[in-house]
Amino acid sequence: MTEGLSISVPRWFWSFALVALLWNLMGGMIFLSEVFAKEAMMESFTEEQKEWSRAIPFWVYVLFAFSVVSGLMGSIALLARRRLAIAFFTVSFVAVVVQMGYTMLIAGGLEVMGPSGAVMPLLVVTLSILWLLLAKYSREKYLR
Repeated sequence: MTEGLSISVPRWFWSFALVALLWNLMGGMIFLSEVFAKEAMMESFTEEQKEWSRAIPFWVYVLFAFSVVSGLMGSIALLARRRLAIAFFTVSFVAVVVQMGYTMLIAGGLEVMGPSGAVMPLLVVTLSILWLLLAKYSREKYLR
């Protein structure tokens, strides 16, 4: 009986979904820069930081690609109000945690980059959690 009724979606939902899309588009640009212009990105690095960055294994970049592409797809699904956003954001979150956990903790990124080097990884992990929680919260209210 309520199939024909449209659910009013609040502005905050659209704002979060749009910010998620823009964030993941920026992530895509950073990924492309790291893959295709890595040396240019490292101009301000110390020699130790350059050596560390060059030693990052290929599989970490594969995870980076998964996190960015799934985050972007999750953002698009969120804007389309599709429940599939939850699955995409889950993949993105897992890829982000493994990627950042490896590079910052196991591979010694915190030691090489210093405490300020933890800011962006913490922001990326926090926002990937936020996008996933937003999608889960919206599942019954705004997503189809």
